[in-house]
Amino acid sequence: KLTGWIGYTWSKTNRQFDDLNGGNKYAAKFDRRHDLSITASYKLNEKWKFNTNFVFQTGQPTNYPVGQYEIKNLNVPIYDDNRRNADRLPTYHRLDISATLKPRKNKNRKLQTEWIFGIYNLYGRQNAASISFTQNRETYNNEAIQTSIFGMVPSVTYNFKF
Repeated sequence: KLTGWIGYTWSKTNRQFDDLNGGNKYAAKFDRRHDLSITASYKLNEKWKFNTNFVFQTGQPTNYPVGQYEIKNLNVPIYDDNRRNADRLPTYHRLDISATLKPRKNKNRKLQTEWIFGIYNLYGRQNAASISFTQNRETYNNEAIQTSIFGMVPSVTYNFKF
């Protein structure tokens, strides 16, 4: 009744160009050192099946400013050309759950149906898609602004086969 799997990947992806990062290797945009997935499925009976999926990933490489300068009352961030992708976004993780309902089969019908009720990112973690730096219009200081794409997302799916 209970099935599942665990997957873990450790990987390292570097890039190197003579005219970037002082010619030194740097982490590629999609370098994710640690990637862990845990999936479980429980079949309660012929009508109900429950699923869960947990994902944990190292944050993507990124560039943060190393300082700032002021020009005409504007603070401008400074990036170090020799520190390309030396920083990382925060770790990414989420928990997804779903319940699948298969109505009783009618042996005389060729149509098979099921309903899937799910929640993506059950605990609503605001995973960072990017972090940008902008000037606060009131204080004129540079601030880090995190952009997150999805919080908790409920879903209902109806599948049919004929």
